[in-house]
Amino acid sequence: MAQTQMPAKIELPGAIPRFSEFGHIPFEGLRNTRDLGGLPAADGRRVKPALLLRSGALHKATESDLARLLADYHLEGVVDFRTELERDKEPDPSEFMEGVVFYDFPALSGETVGITHGASLAQDVKTLEAVSAQPHEAVRKMYPQILLGEAGRAAYRGLLDVLLESDGGAVLWHCTEGKDRAGLGAVVVERALGVSEADVRADYLATNLFARSRAEGVLDALAAKLPALRGIDADVDSFFYAYADYYDAAMAAVTDTFGTFDAYLTEALDFGPEKRAALREKYLA
Repeated sequence: MAQTQMPAKIELPGAIPRFSEFGHIPFEGLRNTRDLGGLPAADGRRVKPALLLRSGALHKATESDLARLLADYHLEGVVDFRTELERDKEPDPSEFMEGVVFYDFPALSGETVGITHGASLAQDVKTLEAVSAQPHEAVRKMYPQILLGEAGRAAYRGLLDVLLESDGGAVLWHCTEGKDRAGLGAVVVERALGVSEADVRADYLATNLFARSRAEGVLDALAAKLPALRGIDADVDSFFYAYADYYDAAMAAVTDTFGTFDAYLTEALDFGPEKRAALREKYLA
């Protein structure tokens, strides 16, 4: 008989001084879009504002949201960590974002992406059924794969290259909810910029401040579609919240494999000290 999994604690982040609301941008259709500007980083400097944006998928952006991204942030690049299946189902509104370059860098294989609840409500049901005994553990095990797998390495290497080559406007990276693949993308960028491990961890957990409405909406939809799934709040939470042990599993995997995060940047992402110095010169003040 399968052992019942105890619900994990949803942890909220401690505040980061002078980084109000974790850079959250109150868009109309985008719940979890945040500006890294203001984060304390290397040598007492801070991340410059309006240049580094992390987000969930853009298909729910309103006309006003897109206008703000273009006018207020001079958006020049969008890095999409989703698979081709996810992009085809809910494509970014590129036709309304003239002049923006889109980069498709899937950070997970198509076989794994079901766990990220990106395909459809039907896929959410199938995924929940498939991992119903240990849903939290299934997502936790995915995190090392995102950072260490071939697809993830290529995706994050691509993101860092795009940032180095940026022409002065903002670059936005996203997955579906802005939690897993985009969240670890933020970890990579922040560590490359010299943000402290404590602040990187807090910024990862900050998704929990903005995820509740989405999680509750999916729970209601699932219960309506399949009554047998009523009462699976903890299971749905496992897919939508940023749990501390997800982050810890990813960091432990990096340490076990490379020793330090700097070594991971250098060896796995070809982003050694010279490139990190160039990135800091470009994005810190």
